[in-house]
Amino acid sequence: MAQKFISFISLTIFVVVGTLVITPTVRAESLLNSIQTLVKNQKQIKAAQADLEAAKERAEAAWGDWYPELSVTANWGREKQNKATGTDDVEEHPREIDVSISQKLWDFGSTNAAIQSANLSVDRARVNLSSTRQALVLQGIEAHLNLIRAKKILGFADGSVANIKRQAELEDARVQRGSGFTTDVLQAKTQLAGAEARRNNFAASLRSSINAYRRFFSKAPGKIDELEDPEVPFELLPNSLDEVIAIMQQKNPGLKASKLDADILHQTVIQTRADEFFPSLDATAETKRKEDVGGTIAKSNEQLFKIELTYSLNLGLTERNTLRAAKLDLSASNERYIDAHDSFEQQARDLWSNFERDKLNAKFLRNQANIAAEFLELARRELQLGNRSLIDVLAGETALINANSDAAATETDIKLDVFRILNIMGSLEADTLKQK
Repeated sequence: MAQKFISFISLTIFVVVGTLVITPTVRAESLLNSIQTLVKNQKQIKAAQADLEAAKERAEAAWGDWYPELSVTANWGREKQNKATGTDDVEEHPREIDVSISQKLWDFGSTNAAIQSANLSVDRARVNLSSTRQALVLQGIEAHLNLIRAKKILGFADGSVANIKRQAELEDARVQRGSGFTTDVLQAKTQLAGAEARRNNFAASLRSSINAYRRFFSKAPGKIDELEDPEVPFELLPNSLDEVIAIMQQKNPGLKASKLDADILHQTVIQTRADEFFPSLDATAETKRKEDVGGTIAKSNEQLFKIELTYSLNLGLTERNTLRAAKLDLSASNERYIDAHDSFEQQARDLWSNFERDKLNAKFLRNQANIAAEFLELARRELQLGNRSLIDVLAGETALINANSDAAATETDIKLDVFRILNIMGSLEADTLKQK
């Protein structure tokens, strides 16, 4: 009987160990892989890609006005003519085929401006795709790092609640033995209620961070403790704010898009001037084959080649209003470009200032956390010796969790500052990420 039991235990251990060996460990997906998937499948990316393809098709279609145009018209019908007295009436079935080819010779720049505008629209759509992609990369990084930060801070809060609860229980035990103070127990319970409230707030922040992660990556984060911090590419940052601004002016996709909007409207002014104030010159070749048409019972052929100048003018001279409106649109777009430039420059300056502030604060806050930890350790020892009150220990507990939370938050802010600066420079892509 004992031998069978031992055999059963051995078999159970073998099955459990085999399961652990065979079953793969489910790990959270790396940030790099998540971002690469995001920029391929996210709906905003697909929409921007469709816009780009549509712009390319319009750019091809814009050349159509320079291509010859073929027109074919064929008709068949029944014709009856009642003629004057002394002339026979006619009733026949006329048939006619007309073929014409027309070619635009010159329109004083209208078509060329339309082509140039379409090409600029392709560039605009391409820049929009880049802007959308970089914005999503930044939002994905923010969702990832904010989730890790929220988890760390909640961990500090959990530890604080556990420690305060333990201290309260110890002090309550002292009171029961007649060596403690009831006021200290009450104060400990007050501190515990505050710590639990903070923990509840941090737990809500963690849930919000999970929701943001799910929003951008369309999936749950998995085991948050297994999420890895990306290596921050500090080496990609310029050495000064002036360099950041110079690169931003050249590469920022939002600023490029604003400039392209103005360039497109400049071509619109050129096209409007040509359409409203200048004629168009076209060449046309026609051939017609007729049978029993117009009361003539016979076959006939006609050929025609002509060069035609077309010019129209509204007698109210509304062409001036149309051109003036186009110029005002261009002026407004130029003003928006200048405003966008100033706005992006301000953002670059603010981000660089935040980066320098957070680097300095991180040192202060980490030092504060280390000092708070040392104080708390000494205060706990002195409490055991009767040289320190429980209130001091609880105050030290609160100071430590606040210091650790602030330090963790600032360290995450430094990472986010780097990626945000790269984004304002127009240099943040998925392959910018490097996983540890």
